[in-house]
Amino acid sequence: MSLANLITLARLPLLLVLVALLFVPSFEVQLTGLALLIVLFLLDWFDGYVARARQEVTEMGAVLDVALDRAVENILWLTFMYLALVPLWVPIVFLIRSFVVDGIRGVALARGQSGFGMMHSPVGRFLVASRFMRAFYGLAKAVVFGLLYLTHALALKYPGAPLALHSLNQALIFLSVGLCVVRGIPVLLDGRIYFGTQKI
Repeated sequence: MSLANLITLARLPLLLVLVALLFVPSFEVQLTGLALLIVLFLLDWFDGYVARARQEVTEMGAVLDVALDRAVENILWLTFMYLALVPLWVPIVFLIRSFVVDGIRGVALARGQSGFGMMHSPVGRFLVASRFMRAFYGLAKAVVFGLLYLTHALALKYPGAPLALHSLNQALIFLSVGLCVVRGIPVLLDGRIYFGTQKI
């Protein structure tokens, strides 16, 4: 297995550890978890960098990367929902988007198109495949998860922290959900050709 894929897979045990640390009632331990969360998101960038630098870019690597992205975002949303920092509808939106979008991409992959290569409209290519939007979406999720993690940690020392940070947390949650939906719609629209009678 390539080094890039090993880095990608390393994100899963790291994710499980930092989620477990959320349930340890120690401010210092939770700060450690927050540091691991930062490492987790840096690894998401680093595996792609290594794959390109070592010429290890493969379909398997792309599939693994998307799968780990989904595991990270959905597990974190569900965990923060359980901790009462995120409303139920948020993970529902992300789960539905994950299943629908990845299902369409699976069909496109079977027809010889990559997840980003299947985007043929200019708007779709910008919202879904452009480096800017991919980076912006990743940064938005990293910031909101980091702030939610910090909010939970601060609550151990400062019980008023969740209320003080509530408005900011909600704004970032809505931003992340909005980007999730806006980036999912073009996949639905551009993916329609894979479900018709037209041969690709």
